[in-house]
Amino acid sequence: MYHLPVSLPRDRLLQLARLVGVDSFAERIGPAQTAEPELDALRALVAERLDHVAEALVAEAAASDDVLDQASAVVYLEDRLRNLGDLLAPQQAERLRAVFRERTKGW
Repeated sequence: MYHLPVSLPRDRLLQLARLVGVDSFAERIGPAQTAEPELDALRALVAERLDHVAEALVAEAAASDDVLDQASAVVYLEDRLRNLGDLLAPQQAERLRAVFRERTKGW
């Protein structure tokens, strides 16, 4: 079965590559700057690297000047998830929310 490549703004792919790990992304998908991946392949990579993605999102939130506490961290996360949109399966986004909230609960 042939799947059409995902047509995305390049910045979304670059963001996802940073979150899953640039090397892991390049190894599985190709260079984020030129890759034209299938959505299934992107979601499979995210599934394999979900904990890494969650840690990367926590680290981004911790480094953000706009994040002052858990409530603002959750706002930050939701903005990032909205930006990634359909690159994440709904259950992946829910799992990221749960892990993120757990890791930021003391903020």
